[in-house]
Amino acid sequence: MKELNRVNEALSSSLLHLDEIDVNDETGDELVSDLQGLFGQRQKLLELLVADNEFDDREYLEQQLTLTQKYKLQASKVMRHRQNLLHSGKQSQRQINVYKTIDSNR
Repeated sequence: MKELNRVNEALSSSLLHLDEIDVNDETGDELVSDLQGLFGQRQKLLELLVADNEFDDREYLEQQLTLTQKYKLQASKVMRHRQNLLHSGKQSQRQINVYKTIDSNR
């Protein structure tokens, strides 16, 4: 359970940090990769916990289910936000290129 709690804290921290950094910041790519690894670790730890016949703390498992749903919502929100930032960045770059073309044709 300690390992699962550590992974949960790392996930929460990474999701918050990813939501705050600039979309062009290279650490975002590293964070996304880290998140993928953390989600994999969390899944394995939960599978081990559920498979353990001696573990009978229903409340803890329900808390983990709630956290899973929370992480799913946060990850979706962060993904949409970053996609929107990327899209608006590409659109701005296209506009700049159009202005550069117009300026060079003068």
